[in-house]
Amino acid sequence: MPRGKKECPKCSALCSSRALECECGFLFKNQKKTQKKSTYFKERQQFIRKMLNDQPSSNYKLDMIAATKLFKRFKNDVDFLLKVKAPFKFDCSIKYFLSKEGLDYLDKKHKEFHYKPKNSEKMVDQKIKSGEDILIEKRKTLRDFLDE
Repeated sequence: MPRGKKECPKCSALCSSRALECECGFLFKNQKKTQKKSTYFKERQQFIRKMLNDQPSSNYKLDMIAATKLFKRFKNDVDFLLKVKAPFKFDCSIKYFLSKEGLDYLDKKHKEFHYKPKNSEKMVDQKIKSGEDILIEKRKTLRDFLDE
């Protein structure tokens, strides 16, 4: 098949590769490009920068591996990972989060982030009063206070 041409399945004629319709009337399907699955590269960079308070990383490769593992563990929950705060000031690396204490901290914060309280009984005001209203005269000025 010549370059820049495509064959019509109906009449076997060669058409331009950009043609949407053959001379015989056959309509070519519009092939849409599939988008790549997001790798969250920029989000991982933002996560590292946020945890290190915009300081340079001592081992960027290791930090990117750690961020990738964390994103995988929390199923790419970008909202959570970009809003969580560091438990303390990191020196030059975020590999603390790969330790048991770091993972426990992030698990706890993840549960707090996604916590939704149960709906308790709602108080409904029936506009029915029980008892009498007590009217207390408020002191408005210093002179009223001193006069008593």
